[in-house]
Amino acid sequence: MNVCGVKDPVRNLPWLRAKIDSLKTQKQEEMLMVTVGKIKDEVVFDYTMTYMSCYVCVVYRCDGTRFDLSKLSQEEMKEFTRTVRGEDTRGPVIWPEK
Repeated sequence: MNVCGVKDPVRNLPWLRAKIDSLKTQKQEEMLMVTVGKIKDEVVFDYTMTYMSCYVCVVYRCDGTRFDLSKLSQEEMKEFTRTVRGEDTRGPVIWPEK
């Protein structure tokens, strides 16, 4: 999958690879789900630890900086939830790898 100008973002985006490697070291990588989505035409990564009870955990941009979801309007947040987090409409899951 081509995302953010790289073919395999899990291996070829250094910041994402480092985050996943860190979880592997802690033996927690199986609790992570990373979904690719778009907010306002910007590619983002929804980084969710499945054991946490947060609704929207952390969202990152292609460069690894955090995307501030509090800046979204109600409609934009609904769209994000539908297209990135929705059970039937979720964006591509890139972690865990299949």
